[in-house]
Amino acid sequence: MKIRCVLTDSKEYKQFNCFENSTYTLKISRNFKYWYYDFCDLIDFYKGTDIEVITEVREKDIILARKLYGNHKCNEKALREYETDVMVHSTTKDNVQSILADKKLKSWNLLKKEKSIREDKPIGSLLGDIDDFSNYVMLSTFSQNNEVVTASKANGEINTDINQTYVAGARFYLNAKKLARDGLLLRDGAHIKVKHFIDLEKYLIWYSTPQILGVDENLTPNLFFRLSNERFKNYESRV
Repeated sequence: MKIRCVLTDSKEYKQFNCFENSTYTLKISRNFKYWYYDFCDLIDFYKGTDIEVITEVREKDIILARKLYGNHKCNEKALREYETDVMVHSTTKDNVQSILADKKLKSWNLLKKEKSIREDKPIGSLLGDIDDFSNYVMLSTFSQNNEVVTASKANGEINTDINQTYVAGARFYLNAKKLARDGLLLRDGAHIKVKHFIDLEKYLIWYSTPQILGVDENLTPNLFFRLSNERFKNYESRV
C-alpha cells in the first residue's frame, strides 16, 4: 500500500488529495503557513508501518520542513496554534440513532466488524482512499468539507457542491483539547483522527440534527453547516 506526497506552490488550496498515477496522492502547498506540519506528520505517522510514503520533494524542502517541525510529534498531547479546541465529526441520518445508543463514534471498519453497516465500501474508496483510513474516526475544524463528504455518502456519489440537497444527519462537536491531552488525537498529514472509536460520554460537547435545529431535514451541506455552527456558538456562550 502506498501514499504519494507532492509539494506544490498552489495558492488555491492548503492541501489536496486525489487518486493520481494509480496511487492515493496528497498535494501540500508551501503557500500554507504550516505546510511543514502536514508533510512531517505524514512521514512520521506511517514510519514503520506497511504503508510506503513516496515523496516527490526536493531535499532542501525536506531539510527545511524538519527544521521548522522541530520536536513536534504526530501524536503530541497538545493542540497546535492552528488547531481548534473543538472539532467536528459528521454522519448521515441512518447512523444517528445507533451512535446515540452506543454513546460512541466508531470507525467504518469497527462498524463493519460489528455488522452495523451494510455497505461494502466506505464513500472514500471512490476517491482512492487507502484501506487504513477506515480504522479511524475522522475529525475536522469548523469547515464545510466533512458535511460535503456526508452529503456524498447520503446521496451515494461523490459531489463537492456545497449547495446540493441531501437528508442531513448530525454534527458532533467534540472536545479536541481533551482528546489530545488523553493521547487520542492523531495527525497523518491529511487528517486529524482518532483510532477505532470516540467515547461520547467523555468528549462530546453538543450535537446538532435538523430536529434540534427545528428545520426540515432536506438541507444543503452549506446550510446545515452554518445553522449548526451558529447554534453551537450560542450554546457554548451559555455554558
